[in-house]
Amino acid sequence: MLDAGTIGLIALGLVVGAVSAVTPFLPVEAYVIGLAVTHSPTVAVAGAVAAALGQTVGKVLLFSAARGATSSRWLERLRERGAEEAAEIAAAEQAGEPPPGGPVKQALRPVGRWLKRVNARGVALLSGRWGPGVVLLSGSVGVPPLLAIAFYAGTSKMSLRAFVVTCLVGRAIRFVVLALVPDLF
Repeated sequence: MLDAGTIGLIALGLVVGAVSAVTPFLPVEAYVIGLAVTHSPTVAVAGAVAAALGQTVGKVLLFSAARGATSSRWLERLRERGAEEAAEIAAAEQAGEPPPGGPVKQALRPVGRWLKRVNARGVALLSGRWGPGVVLLSGSVGVPPLLAIAFYAGTSKMSLRAFVVTCLVGRAIRFVVLALVPDLF
């Protein structure tokens, strides 16, 4: 039977996991390692699983926010403005004129094109058959960062169910390993 203090520690793992899922300033790994160092392996594993559940809840919020943002009117207007600007640039280049905008804007255009390609590849990767594997890898190893992957997955064709399952499994693997072998990381 678990006492109130142990139940509180496990519940705190859930809260710390959820908060740390949406902010990079609170590493849940430190909480799990703290449990592993100060409590029995059973308590540490229970806290780790609770933290994984909390992390998954937080990442689902990010996933859902990204999924909702893709259909927002604000984003649609932003896309239209970008398309208009791209058309102006293309017309200027065809006419042999310098593209519109000042020197800073012109200098940043290659960066913008590169970011557009990177984003498109990230979304395409997560939309395909490798998407759940990328989420599982990110959840368990931390590379690529799960914070970014949650947003990319939300804008991809990945189902919410696939995201939840692979995120939870990946986070559980990571945190249970930390709870059982705190010196590993």
